[in-house]
Amino acid sequence: MDSRHFHIDRFPVGGDRVFVIAEIGNNHNGSVERARRLVDSAREAGADCVKFQLRNRHALYRQRKEAQSEDLGVEYIQDLLARVELSLDEHRELRAYVVEKGLIYLATPWDIPSVDALAAFDVPAFKIASADLGNPDLIARAASFGKPLILSTGMSFEHEIIRAAALLQGFGVPFALLHCNSAYPAPEGDIQLRYLSRLRELHPIVGYSGHERGIAVSLGAVALGAKIIERHLTLDRGMEGPDHLASLEPREFQALVEGIRQLERALPWRADENGTGRKVSQGELLNRENLGKSVVAARPIARGEVFSRALLAVQSPGQGLPPYRLEELIGKTAKRDFQAGDFLFASDLDAPPPEASEVLETPEEKKRHFAFPVRWGVPVRYHDFLRYRQWITPDLFEFHLSCRDLALDPRPFLAQTEVSRLVIHAPELFANSELLDLAADDPAYRQRSIDNLQGVVDAALAVAEFFPGAADVLIVANVGGFSADAPAPLERRAELYRRFYESCAQVRFGRAELIPQNMAPFPWHFGGQRHQNIFMMPEELAREAQEHKLRLCLDLSHLSMSCFHFGLDFQASLQTLLPHTAHLHIADALGDNGEGVPMGEGGIDWPRTWAQIRAFPEISFIPEIWQGHKDHGAGFWSALEFLMNLERKP
Repeated sequence: MDSRHFHIDRFPVGGDRVFVIAEIGNNHNGSVERARRLVDSAREAGADCVKFQLRNRHALYRQRKEAQSEDLGVEYIQDLLARVELSLDEHRELRAYVVEKGLIYLATPWDIPSVDALAAFDVPAFKIASADLGNPDLIARAASFGKPLILSTGMSFEHEIIRAAALLQGFGVPFALLHCNSAYPAPEGDIQLRYLSRLRELHPIVGYSGHERGIAVSLGAVALGAKIIERHLTLDRGMEGPDHLASLEPREFQALVEGIRQLERALPWRADENGTGRKVSQGELLNRENLGKSVVAARPIARGEVFSRALLAVQSPGQGLPPYRLEELIGKTAKRDFQAGDFLFASDLDAPPPEASEVLETPEEKKRHFAFPVRWGVPVRYHDFLRYRQWITPDLFEFHLSCRDLALDPRPFLAQTEVSRLVIHAPELFANSELLDLAADDPAYRQRSIDNLQGVVDAALAVAEFFPGAADVLIVANVGGFSADAPAPLERRAELYRRFYESCAQVRFGRAELIPQNMAPFPWHFGGQRHQNIFMMPEELAREAQEHKLRLCLDLSHLSMSCFHFGLDFQASLQTLLPHTAHLHIADALGDNGEGVPMGEGGIDWPRTWAQIRAFPEISFIPEIWQGHKDHGAGFWSALEFLMNLERKP
């Protein structure tokens, strides 16, 4: 038996997803119709399970003569139960309704006949109340059916919890222990939530059954490792009955579930490549580059000069050697010429071999040769185009523009160059920090995006004058259709596409062609994550391209993340989209949030992928490796060599 994981029906308990139980108990107050409404509310709130309570009061309570009364509290409970409990047939009816709604039905048996009745229902597990943690006969009876048990530990001493856990371990059935304070409602100061850590020392699968007001404590329990959360659900806290005041109303329960799901995404610790430490997220990497600092040349430095502290400075952005490595440069010889402000890189730390002469070829001077069955190129900026033009002779260049570039005259940065294709990548950020969104809800924003795209087209046509042999001028753009806090409803997608096409109709493209880029589910825009709604799903993209005669820029990293997130087959999706693709951005990906990782370090099967790509010779591509431009394009060269090796294999 695996003590760390088990299943309740189809739900795996003990993993990253928390099992959320909506405890209806007797909050139906004896009404089957109200019980159905509570089931509906639990489903709408996102619960995984609804739980009731079942008692055989004749077996549960001692039989006494009329004159022998019980304590007032016991009498109140007995009188209330006589009015609100449901019959066994009504429970059977509700179980069918719960299953019909796609939820899991559980119930707490308060006596052995109720255990047997629930076993006849074939319930997937038993929930044992705190009051019965010290009742070995009832626990043994429930365990005899071989189903998982969930035990609440409220109003129990630790030695009783240890005894119950040992009992269940002896029976060999999977179980979970729920921390609980059995007061209704429970004062926060009495909850002792950190006892969850101690409870996990006693047994690996723990949870929390809460009776407090609000949802904060229950969310804290998830952060402390609870794999099961149980909270009472009511339609109205003002109703009669002991549990209503300690219950959540439907909107509160929904907020609880949403908070739990947020914590599930936030809690996992993703270790670094060494399996320890802290992994830096994609958004942080973006901001590390934009906001961080690097070692730069404080003044012009000639090759052969010895680095001293006076020759170096620390300045933003963080695209070069990190400042903590500056001291490693001191006393080393410069292997290349630097202008003031040039970044230094890790390669500048490597000393030349002893036999090297003054004419040693530097990374800047090395001519590189690549050949592929499809057209290829690299991404460039205005300021580094002429350098890349010296290093390689590609079929195309893809210029990545910034908002500032749109205001520049490109002529000083360019030279007449023979290519078969020219690609221009629109800026991600325009004036006033606005993203391009040709499908925006705000008409004024949408019009500004149209004007911004027109500015990109005008710049592309100006650049194209220096590439007279380019048969086509392609404009890659992230065209919008995103939302800030949550995905848009599916039914809104048609409207977003309609706005996009209407916006494009207002742009004067001339000989340029817009090729929208497919997007990942959670795109990063300068360090902030959003939700993508269009130009994402493969079948939908192919349909839009076919109907509107669109060609696409297919980003394989984005496609991989989409397929991972939605459970789609990457190779099948690639096969669907390649016939509609003009241009590719090639990079690997990890999961649904690891964009642009080096080739072979992600989840893409590259031999199969390259075999598909090379069958479309009219397609072109660039390596779109994260920070591939750093250190004189080291990431780009590595990616191209990776693909060359694939090409060399039989």
